[in-house]
Amino acid sequence: SLSTKIAVPRITLAARQELWVIWNADPRVPTVASRHAWAVSRNVSPLRVDQWFCSRRSKAKKLGQPISNDTYELSLE
Repeated sequence: SLSTKIAVPRITLAARQELWVIWNADPRVPTVASRHAWAVSRNVSPLRVDQWFCSRRSKAKKLGQPISNDTYELSLE
């Protein structure tokens, strides 16, 4: 069986900068549904946005920075 890799586009620079602003203001991971809605509203891959938040949480953990397990609704504004 051939497994085809589907190229998932990277997060745009503008979206990445916006994610950093969001994270620096509130270093928690938003709900899956709100992350996906945010991604779609900005025309970026929900998968990449999930990965971005996962990376932030993992790096914070490695640096010994406690991250709350509370989630929240990411605003589409």
